Formats: sequence, structure tokens, C-alpha cells
Amino acid sequence: MTVVFLILLLPLMAYSVQIVSWYLQWLKTNDFSTNSVSDTGLSLIIPFKDEAVNLPALIASLKQQSHENWELILVNDHSKDNSTSLLTDLLADFKVEYRLIDSTQEGKKAALLEGVRAAQYTIIVTTDADCTFHKEWLTTLASYHATQKPDLLIGPVSIKKNRGFLQRFQQVDFTALQLSGAGAALQQQAIMCNGANLLCSKENYLQAHLIPQVASGDDMFLLEWMKSHKKAIHYIKSPQAMVETAPLKGLHAFLQQRARWAAKAPHYKDKHIILSGFLVALVNLMLFVSLVGSFFYPDFLKLLSLFLSFKCLVDYLLLKAGGNMYKLRITLFEVIFWQMFYPFYVITVLLYSIIVPIKWKSRTL
Repeated sequence: MTVVFLILLLPLMAYSVQIVSWYLQWLKTNDFSTNSVSDTGLSLIIPFKDEAVNLPALIASLKQQSHENWELILVNDHSKDNSTSLLTDLLADFKVEYRLIDSTQEGKKAALLEGVRAAQYTIIVTTDADCTFHKEWLTTLASYHATQKPDLLIGPVSIKKNRGFLQRFQQVDFTALQLSGAGAALQQQAIMCNGANLLCSKENYLQAHLIPQVASGDDMFLLEWMKSHKKAIHYIKSPQAMVETAPLKGLHAFLQQRARWAAKAPHYKDKHIILSGFLVALVNLMLFVSLVGSFFYPDFLKLLSLFLSFKCLVDYLLLKAGGNMYKLRITLFEVIFWQMFYPFYVITVLLYSIIVPIKWKSRTL
């Protein structure tokens, strides 16, 4: 039994070492400060479909941007609500050049591509229609690009604080994902990014193969292409570069999102992305196995205790370190609480993606 326990603990040890290395990397990386204003021209691309409820906050946030040399390209992905007419009203007093275009093809990837092709500047930024931004967001991205010259710049994304059990879980889970991705990118081994806050050149985006047969994943497939072509990939650690998005409402919408993310995994080819995802899944499987095994073999309680102790501690260290920037206050006791649910959550998402048809914006993927 001792040998079995040691074998089962190997994934936990590997996981703990990885999380601690990201934690230490985060601590030793200074926040980026905008020392000089850059006049770099930016084309901001925002695809949207049935986003009327979110557009007022989006446009109000964009109107406050301090950067001067940029354009806004909004691409309508066949909206069925009053998004386009609402945007016409909201943009009536917009001081920056903007264009509102209709996508000729279905899907977010196609809409993004049309927006990029229409961009007049060589540097593009992508985000989503349900986001809001710090007033120095574009200024900070432009300044970083001017000084560091990344081919792909990964920006931080946080979920707005909201009340409710599911909303809190989303905030904690998403922040953990963001900080893991940040730590890996800061070590020049990027494993994830989010299309709600990305910067790259128009040329690279148009050259990238984003696997058109998969409806989602424009951000992750762009990251994979950048890595495969040895491009410079950076993460910007800066509160001013933060993009905020609202939590999903309802369990069905949440599981649909996570199932879409899981459905992309078989198409990944990058070894760091595959190995990190496999390690997280394996650790959670081992946690589940040790929990179930404890009902039949008392010795498994020791294994369960070790798994919970190590995993909760290292996860807490990472969340605590990045909590200030991501506006997340969390205690070790709360991490332990969520950890008890996490293996069941992972298994539920996997089963959900197999049993339930995956949809996005009324489209079956």
C-alpha cells in the first residue's frame, strides 16, 4: 500500500512544484509602470452578438480611455437584438474614429478576422463586448508594446465581484486560471491567454492558423501559433492593464462555457499546454479517487489529507499573491472549502461536454 500511495502522490508533488514556481515568479516580477506616453496606433477589435445589455457599459468605459491614437472596430456577428441600433446612439458623441461593420460569415472567429482585416493600424487589440476597462488600459498596452516589442501581449482579465455561490466560485476559479497563465507566461512558457485582453500585430494575426473548423478558441489557437513560430510572448503585470468581465448567470451558462473550453483541448499541440492541463486533471482525479477510496479503505484518508493539505496550501499561496491585482480577497479556509467541490466540478464538466450539446450565442458548436 505504501508503494501505491507514493505513486499516487507523484502528480501532487509535480503540481505543487509547478504552482510554487509560478508563485515565486509572480512575486519577483515588478508591476509594469507607464513611464512615457506612446503614440502607437492601435486598432481595437470587438465582435458582438446580442450584447445590447452590455453595450452601454462597454462604450462608457471606452469613452474614458486616455490613449489618443486608436480606432474602434465593432463587428456585428448576426445579432438578433437591437445591438446595432443601440450602438448608433451610444457612439453619437464618440471622439475616436470608429467603424461598425457586419460580419459576412457566422461565428466569432470570422467576425474577428473581418475586423482585423479592416484595421488601419499595424497593432491590434482584441476584447469582448461584455467587458469594461481601466481608463489607462490602452495607454498601458501601447506603452508596453513600444518599450518591450512583444509579438503577443497577454493582458490580465478579472471577473467582477458579485453576490452568490456560483458567482464567487467563478471569481476564484477564473483568478486561479489567470494567475497560472501569468506565471507560465512570465517564465516564457505560456499555456493560456484570454481574447478579452490581447495585443498582437495585424500581420501575425492574419498569418496565424486558428483552426476554423473549431468554433471557439481564437485566443488559444493564436497562442499556439505564436509559440510554434518562436514569437515573443509576454504577460503584462499591471492593474492599469486589467480588463473586467461579468460572471455568467446560471449553472447552465457556466457549464456551457467550461464545456466549450474543454472541447478545445483535443486540438492543442503545444507540449506545455497539454502537460499542464493533463497534470491539473490528473491531480483532481487522484483527489477524487482518494476521497472515494477512503469510504472503503481507511488508509486512503491519509492520502486524502495529504492531497488536500498540499493542494490547498499551494493554491492559496498563488491566489493570495495575485489577489490584490485581481481584486480577490480570500482565506485559506475558503480555499479548503472550494477544494472539496473541485473534483466533482471537473468530472461534471467532462460529463456535461459529452452528454449535453455545446452551444454559444444560440449556435450549436
